[in-house]
Amino acid sequence: MADTFMMNVPPNFNLAYLGDRLRDSFQAKGFTVSMVQMNNSLRMTFDKGCGGINMILGMGQGITATCSIQGNSLVVNYSDAEWTGKIIGLVVGWLLCLIPFITALIGCINQSQLPKTINNEIMMIVNS
Repeated sequence: MADTFMMNVPPNFNLAYLGDRLRDSFQAKGFTVSMVQMNNSLRMTFDKGCGGINMILGMGQGITATCSIQGNSLVVNYSDAEWTGKIIGLVVGWLLCLIPFITALIGCINQSQLPKTINNEIMMIVNS
């Protein structure tokens, strides 16, 4: 599932500052955030609980956000969303017991809301 977010930014907008603030904010929420900056783009990977038992339960969250400045607009493209654990959790839950099915449904809701959460955080950082 690819998603795109666009927002007007001032001409002197600092992409590195946005990346640092996003990283700090999501690390405080328990995410592992990796960040690579290249010229006028920034690639950030957000992961939280994407492995081990969380794979079977479908509770992990993960996505990659690629931020770039195009004119006076900040463009954020989302890719590589972590849906594998949710699918495994739904199948295991459906076939074996209800608990992984329920946790995978909760994980699906959290995963689908992750781009919106990142967008809200970006808007707060840009507007401050």
